[in-house]
Amino acid sequence: MSTKKEFISFPPGYLGSRPEKFPLIANDEGLFAINKPAGLASFQHEWSLGKPDISMALRRELLNEKPQLKKLGIEGLYRAYNLDSELSGALVFAKNEEFEKILKNAVGSSQLVFRFHLLVKAETEDREFVCDLPLMNHHQAKRMIVSHRSGKKCETRFRFLRGFGQYQLWEAETTSLRVHQVRVHAAERGLNIVGEDFYSDGEEIYLSRIKRDYMSGRGREKPLYGSLCVHLVEVEFRIPDLKLESILAPLPSRFETLLKRLDEYRGGRG
Repeated sequence: MSTKKEFISFPPGYLGSRPEKFPLIANDEGLFAINKPAGLASFQHEWSLGKPDISMALRRELLNEKPQLKKLGIEGLYRAYNLDSELSGALVFAKNEEFEKILKNAVGSSQLVFRFHLLVKAETEDREFVCDLPLMNHHQAKRMIVSHRSGKKCETRFRFLRGFGQYQLWEAETTSLRVHQVRVHAAERGLNIVGEDFYSDGEEIYLSRIKRDYMSGRGREKPLYGSLCVHLVEVEFRIPDLKLESILAPLPSRFETLLKRLDEYRGGRG
């Protein structure tokens, strides 16, 4: 893959009031990838209405025949998979219809491995386990539920990485990547993701809660990381007869800062 630093930019109004610029974390002959921030939808979906949509923004720029996209060899809008709007991390697009078929077939054949890092408060003493609870859409609410009768098969492997006092960093690995899968499976196995208020009680982390004698001063204190602490750090390709390097997506800078603060103050006062 290309080592040259390249990016895709969007003018104000496309993804919010300010201009946006996304460095490419991968740029191959058949695909490219960005490090998607949390809060940005991968495409238009009823569960993410009202949120900025990267696919819509790309489509507009393609219709405008933006030279930047032409230079990268992007012929159209071809998504490989969906990454929940609440999550950050590696988002891969195919550059043409032929490669879209390859990637979507690979996803359907479990030939893509997705690895997440998540910060949690754990209610389990296990350090490695598998959750294979089948999931389905709730009939009325915009959420997923466990259903052994009607749910779709999926599996997430969880592995402890390191501890920060009362908090822990875990890896979650899957080849299925269903909507909200990692979040639901984590909650079902006692991993309360920091910032998760939908499937478990994963309170956000404030500096005043982890640093002894810290006073936040005037105004309302902001959390050290204001998004769900789940990030897709790696996409590995296991496609026969096609050699592709794994795509790595560094943690958001504020996520990294949060981990440093937890390390510095030993995870807080408990």
